[in-house]
Amino acid sequence: LKEGKHFDGVQKINACMELFETELGGSDSKILKEPKAFLEEFAGKASSEQKLALRGMYETRGDLLAALGANQRAALEYDCAASLDSNNAEILAKKAKVSTDERIQKDDDGKVPVTVLTGFLGSGKTTLLNHILEASHGKRIAVIENEFGEVGIDDALVKGGAMADEENIVEMNNGCICCTVRGDLIAGLKKLIK
Repeated sequence: LKEGKHFDGVQKINACMELFETELGGSDSKILKEPKAFLEEFAGKASSEQKLALRGMYETRGDLLAALGANQRAALEYDCAASLDSNNAEILAKKAKVSTDERIQKDDDGKVPVTVLTGFLGSGKTTLLNHILEASHGKRIAVIENEFGEVGIDDALVKGGAMADEENIVEMNNGCICCTVRGDLIAGLKKLIK
C-alpha cells in the first residue's frame, strides 16, 4: 500500500486468498467471488488462527480496493473482515468511510463521465494529461491514447511519468477511431474493464 502499487497488491492478495481457500477445502475462487457464502460455509471449520489470517486478508483486500476507488467492493471486504472480528473498531471505521466516500461521481443516469482531450500539435495536450495523472486527487483515471502515426511519440512521454508503473495506459497506433470501431479500441476498453 505504501508504494502505491495497488493493482499489483490486489493480484497478490487474490493469489494468497485462493491458496488459503484450497487449504480450507474450497475451490472455484468462491472466497473472492462470493465471500459471504464462502464465510458461511467455511468459517465454522476454520481454526482461530485461520480466522485471524482470513480477517487480515479481507481487510488488506478492502484497503487495496478502497485505494483504487472500488468502494462498494471494499465495503464488502470490510464487512467480511468484521464478521470474523466484530469488536474491531478500525475495520468498522474503514467500512463506514468507504460506504460514504464516492470517488467516482456518476451522472444522474448512472454513467461515468468521460473527457476527450484534443488539440493541435504542440497545444499542450500531453502536458495537461501528465499533470492530471500526477495530481493527487483520489480519482481513478483511465487513458486511451490514439496516436495518428506509426511511431508513438506522446505514448513515450506519458508512460515515462511518475504514474507509469501504477496506471494502465492503452495506446492505439496509426489511425482514427471515428469512422470504424477498431479492434484495438475494443481490446483497450476490455482491458480497462478488468
